[in-house]
Amino acid sequence: MIIDVFCHIYPRDFLNALARLKSPLPHVNFAAEIKGGWEDFVDADLRLSHMDRYGVDIQILSLATPAFESANPREQIELARIANEGIAEIVARYPGRFLGVATLPMLTIEKALEELDYAVDKLGLKGVQIFSNIGGKPLDSAELIPFYEKVAARGLPLLLHPTWWNYYDWIMEYGMWNIFGWPFDTSLAMGRIVFGGILERFPGLKVITHHLGAMTPYFVERIRGFHDQGQQYPNLSTRARITKAPLDYFKLFYGDTAVYGWKPAMLCGMAFFGADHVTFATDYPFGPEAGERYISNTIRSVRELEISVEEREAIFSGNAKWLFKI
Repeated sequence: MIIDVFCHIYPRDFLNALARLKSPLPHVNFAAEIKGGWEDFVDADLRLSHMDRYGVDIQILSLATPAFESANPREQIELARIANEGIAEIVARYPGRFLGVATLPMLTIEKALEELDYAVDKLGLKGVQIFSNIGGKPLDSAELIPFYEKVAARGLPLLLHPTWWNYYDWIMEYGMWNIFGWPFDTSLAMGRIVFGGILERFPGLKVITHHLGAMTPYFVERIRGFHDQGQQYPNLSTRARITKAPLDYFKLFYGDTAVYGWKPAMLCGMAFFGADHVTFATDYPFGPEAGERYISNTIRSVRELEISVEEREAIFSGNAKWLFKI
């Protein structure tokens, strides 16, 4: 069995709602392009044909980015409800082939918690997607503590996805905001969750990081070294809100296989997370050939890994079954 835990969709009603909004959201033009022809983002039957072609049994659907933190709070509440109901409708229409996770209006934490309960209890969604910053605020912001508390208490997987960032005025050139910027923002988000004490306080949080933990597996010794230097140089200290070594917390994250089939990256992520903390994902339908290249490449790379049958099964489906209670 193959379960794709991190793949994306736009419910049609969500795109229609974006078109009605008057505020200048940065992703409205992107959504308009999709409405004009990117049917793999909205057409569930086309999606199923690709799944069947490559032997993917279940997709866990999350709203495609960009996130809508730039909307005003009222619009964000409306958009979250429409997106979640749209995903739940697709799941209900194709039983056994799709599961869904919720996107929440995180600018208003009280409404986010209400939407979480509605999405899980009424719509039957199986987890929550959160983005790497909340309208520019870090993920260890104090107002997010009730959110983490509820997610941890309910045992829900938390999917961490990168989003827009704006560190330089030249980031949009050459696609660098996406190629390099999104993995960087994911790494920052993981760091804030670790160093900000979120996993210290809620060690049972099940956070699945997109793109196999981004920069973290590659910079293991850099993380370790800065922590150790902090004993001599207080300005480098990473100890502010944690009582153990940072890597003890980073290893609590899960990574997905959405590195598009690049086997050396997959080996690096496997070496860091271990097979019991890696889940299969393709980032479908992003990528060349309407996402099919990444499906094919990722499945092939996982099958080529020199690991046991049990470890391969855990990556393809076993870890996802446990995380999402399938």
